[in-house]
Amino acid sequence: MTSLASQLDAFLDGLIARMDPATLALWQACEAERVAMAAKTARIGQGDIAPDFTLPDQNGVQVSLSGQLAKGPVVLGFYRGGWCPFCTLTLRAVDRISGELARHGATLLMISPQTQCESAATARRNFLSFSVLSDAGNAVARRYGLVWKAQPKTRALLERLGHDLSRINGTAEWDLPMPAGYVIAPDGRVVLAHADPLVYRRMEPAAALAALREDALHPLREGALHSSG
Repeated sequence: MTSLASQLDAFLDGLIARMDPATLALWQACEAERVAMAAKTARIGQGDIAPDFTLPDQNGVQVSLSGQLAKGPVVLGFYRGGWCPFCTLTLRAVDRISGELARHGATLLMISPQTQCESAATARRNFLSFSVLSDAGNAVARRYGLVWKAQPKTRALLERLGHDLSRINGTAEWDLPMPAGYVIAPDGRVVLAHADPLVYRRMEPAAALAALREDALHPLREGALHSSG
């Protein structure tokens, strides 16, 4: 199976090739700006306890992290929105492993600041089989240390590309989450974390599957193995 990283790199190469010089220069400036802002932000990482939350999914059903952890581990992701091609590639990649995640007893949740209506449209367009949650005002993403405010250059770029975030996210604030992925054990511990201000760098689905195979994710099984030894 082709890795998500190779898909994102291939799309990036094609995108850059199609950009006019002015747009490319603006895009590169925005990337550098995000990297600088991200360096100043403390984020939830491996070994931390994942902050709990309750958010509506694309069908309006309230979904809580603690409720899903009561059933088993959770693979959690934050994405910018269905308008972002790097995000849609990521959503489709994790959807392809959703069956295998389920066989490991894991729940897959993806969060964006889009309105519920926009989240539902994203799920329909990409034929997603899992819950996409709407984080109004990036309240949850903020607790994970992922939020950054789109500066004038970034806003100008997004508007040039036709992305009206005030409509998509239902707020005048042009705040966005840093794309991130987490594997969370049933006791709430983060056992794998990946957050990168570069929009074309995402947690590899294979890495999430590898983390789910670790005994540390299953305290009861780990205890049984130690007692039998």
